[in-house]
Parts: sequence; structure tokens; C-alpha cells
Amino acid sequence: MSIFATALLLTTPTHAQILPTGSPAADILLSQAITEHRVFLTCSALDPETHARISADWQADITSAKAILASHDVPPETVAAFTAAADPQALMPPPDTAWAEVQALCATRPDWRQAYDNLDRVMLDLKLVGVLE
Repeated sequence: MSIFATALLLTTPTHAQILPTGSPAADILLSQAITEHRVFLTCSALDPETHARISADWQADITSAKAILASHDVPPETVAAFTAAADPQALMPPPDTAWAEVQALCATRPDWRQAYDNLDRVMLDLKLVGVLE
């Protein structure tokens, strides 16, 4: 990820912090999924059909991840912090974000649509159990 994308990710006011799960691998996976979905959700915003599909898929992944985390005795406050950080509205830039900033974020992964469609992304429902065991 570029320095700019990292700065945008960390300075967005609605960005919530992920609390450690007790598994560094799970923490990395959760952070990576959130970072990817910030791009997917933001960059698909001008295509309502694609955006709706990505939003629905991400909501299902969040629900699955919450259940997986809870079943692995991850503290409730950690699950709640993940849920807040993963909220699609929290991942979207504020309405007053400059178009150039949105373009710069999308430029960090110009192949985002192909990556999404080819399942070249973190799918928490498939990968999270493996890193928690």
C-alpha cells in the first residue's frame, strides 16, 4: 500500500481502531480485509449495481467474521471494535472528500474490480478460522 493510501486510511475521521484479537495473524487479516474493502467500496461508488454487490458481500463477511471471532473466545469489545471499523459507512470517505483524494485511493489498486471479481481478496469467512487455530 502506498504511503498516501496508508495516510488516508489512518486519518479518515470515521476510521475505528481494531483491538488485538490475541492472534497477530488474525489481526493482520482483519486489517487487510478492511483496507481492501475501503478501496472496493469507495471505488465502486459510481456504479450502483457493483457497489450494492460489494456492500452485500462485505456485510455477509462481517457477519461471518463476528461469529468466528466470538466462537474463538475473542473478547466482545474486540469484536465490537472490528464491527465498527468494518462498517461500510466508516470505510467510505466523507462526502466533502476531494475527488483527487478518491482518485488517489483508487489508484493504489487500479485492478480493484478485476481483483474483486477474481476473488483476489481477503474473504474472512474462508480464511479467519485458519489463522485463529
